[in-house]
Amino acid sequence: MDDAGVYRLTDDIALVQTVDFFYPIVDDPRSFGRIVAANSMSDIWAMGAKAITAMNHLGYPAGKIPVEAIAELLTGAAEKLHEAGVVLLGGHTLEQDDMVFGMSVTGLTSPDAALTNDNAEAGDLIVLTKPLGTGVYCDAMLNNGLTPERFSLFVTWMERLNMYAAETIQRFNVTCLTDVTGFGLLGHSLPIARNAQVKLVITSEDVPLLPGLPGMLDTFNPKGVCKCKDFVEPHLRMRENLDPRYFTLFAEAQTSGGLLATVKPGEADALVEALREQGDIYSAIIGRVEDITDPGIFLELE
Repeated sequence: MDDAGVYRLTDDIALVQTVDFFYPIVDDPRSFGRIVAANSMSDIWAMGAKAITAMNHLGYPAGKIPVEAIAELLTGAAEKLHEAGVVLLGGHTLEQDDMVFGMSVTGLTSPDAALTNDNAEAGDLIVLTKPLGTGVYCDAMLNNGLTPERFSLFVTWMERLNMYAAETIQRFNVTCLTDVTGFGLLGHSLPIARNAQVKLVITSEDVPLLPGLPGMLDTFNPKGVCKCKDFVEPHLRMRENLDPRYFTLFAEAQTSGGLLATVKPGEADALVEALREQGDIYSAIIGRVEDITDPGIFLELE
C-alpha cells in the first residue's frame, strides 16, 4: 500500500508511477485543476521521488460544460505542473455523464532513496504537514456554511504542493513517508503500522485542523468516513473519554492532504521548524511509534 509503484531501471535509477482522478470539489474550474494537479503529483513526492512528467485524464458530459470552463480547468492544472517543473506530455478525454479529472504522473528516484511506508521504528515521532478537515469544509461549502475567509484557506491548502515539504523532509532522518488523502489520517497510518509491525499512537489534540474544527462537525458531515471506519476500527484503540469527533475527522477522506512522516526523535523538532519556515505552517508532531502490546492493535488515539 505504498503511494506509487517503483520500477528499477538501473542500479541508480528507478521509475516511479501513479495515477489519480476525482470529481470536482470546488466550483471554480481553474482552482479545481490546480487541486487535481497538486493531489496527483503528491504520490510521487510521498515516495521521496522527483516528479518529471504528467498526462491529463478528463471525462465530461460533452455539450453540457462550456469550452471556456474546460480551458480554465486545464490551465489551472498546467499552472501547478509549471510550478513543480513537471512536463505535460498529453492526455486522454472521453465523453461520459459525470465530470472527472485526473493525471498520471511519472517520477524518478534512486532505488535506495525511495521512501516507503514500511520502515517505521519504535521510538520514532510522527509528523503531519497539513491540517485535516477538507471533507467537513466541502460539506459546509455545499451548504453555504463557509465564510469567504475559510473558503480561501480551504482552497489554499488543497492547492499547495507537497513538493516543498518533501524536499525539506529528505534532509532529515525520516524512516517512513506517505501522504494523507483518500483513506484519511487513520487509513494511511494503518499500513505504516501493520507493515512495520509497530503501533502508531496519535495525540488527538496535537493534530492540526482547519479553523472551526472539530466544532463544525455538529452541523456539517464529512464524506468518505464509513469505508475508512470499517478498515481501521478492528485495529484501533481509543482513549475512553476522547471526543468522538476526532475519530470522524481522522477517518475522513482528505483532498490533497499533507505528508505523514515518521522521524527519529532527535530530529523531529528541527524538521517541524524547517517545514514551517518554508511555508507548511501547520506542520506538527502528532504522535509517536511504539512496540505492539496487544496483537492486532496497530493504532491508538489518546
